[in-house]
Amino acid sequence: MLNKALRLIRVYHDMNLSDAAERVGLSKSYISEMERGHKKVTLDVLEKYSAAFDIPVSSLMLFAERAEEGGFSEDTRAFVADKALKMLDWIATISSDRENDQHA
Repeated sequence: MLNKALRLIRVYHDMNLSDAAERVGLSKSYISEMERGHKKVTLDVLEKYSAAFDIPVSSLMLFAERAEEGGFSEDTRAFVADKALKMLDWIATISSDRENDQHA
């Protein structure tokens, strides 16, 4: 399920495979194979996505776990995924704003 979570992050940020590959530091073919489930998502890959998209690794894992547990229809999963990614983005923004305020 991690492969689907990483794909949703890419899609949420409106990125094609080439853009995501450049941002994450992996090849386009590697990301494509990983998203299709042909390559395993490693901790190294999760850390690259975490750094590139400013999302904690723990949030990526929790997101993937929750989506897998569900028994949701695909439409429901997409809706929930969109909301979860927006929430993660909001949390990252709030955290960044607080850090900037502390250093100012």
